[in-house]
Amino acid sequence: MGEKMMIKFKKYWEEYSVVLAFGAVLDPRFKLNTLVHCYNEIDLISAKDKVEHVKSKLYKLFEVYDQISSTTAESSSQLSSNFSQATSSAIGTHLIKIDLMSRNQEAEVKSGKNQLEIYLSEATLFCNNAIINVLQWWKDNHHRFPTLSLMACDLLSIPITTVASESAFSMGSHVLNKYRSRLLSDNVEAVICTRNWIRGYDDFEEDKDQEDIAKGEGYSPGVGSNDVIDLYEDEDEN
Repeated sequence: MGEKMMIKFKKYWEEYSVVLAFGAVLDPRFKLNTLVHCYNEIDLISAKDKVEHVKSKLYKLFEVYDQISSTTAESSSQLSSNFSQATSSAIGTHLIKIDLMSRNQEAEVKSGKNQLEIYLSEATLFCNNAIINVLQWWKDNHHRFPTLSLMACDLLSIPITTVASESAFSMGSHVLNKYRSRLLSDNVEAVICTRNWIRGYDDFEEDKDQEDIAKGEGYSPGVGSNDVIDLYEDEDEN
């Protein structure tokens, strides 16, 4: 039993989610220290390599956002010079944002660190067990980390779904069957994710039972009759 458990553990540990690790690092209460501690608790031998892998991916992603932000700032500066004579409040606000971005870039050059390095070097946020809104924290600190805050909000706003691969294949077979075989892979993924976010996974088992009952009563839907699943089908029947 122990050998089988170890095989299962290694399978899931080798396929750990880097995106979930990003979420922990970009939480000001945790950062890398908590990630290192958790990885060491799981597997001390491979923890260091996995942390370095997460850091490498995180820095590469930040470089992409930084390049996009630099390009946007340059185009915004050009736009502001073309409308330098305008006096509207919108243009004024826009110029203030450009000035803040330029100041942050100058601070980065002087310190020799980028926004991600500065964020990771600071102490973790002490909240005394109080519940905080992490997205709101990044919004409030946008002036300090303009590029990093955008990346953090994009990552932290992703609806995360964790489920065993066997369960995913089982649910996929309920969506894509011999009566509904023309759905594209992207549409199948969209249906499964949307239904999970709205109703959870348990409803797939109920649908399977209802399909078996319908088949037993002699009901068979036409081949390719519907390419879309009604997410509220069970509620209408009740």
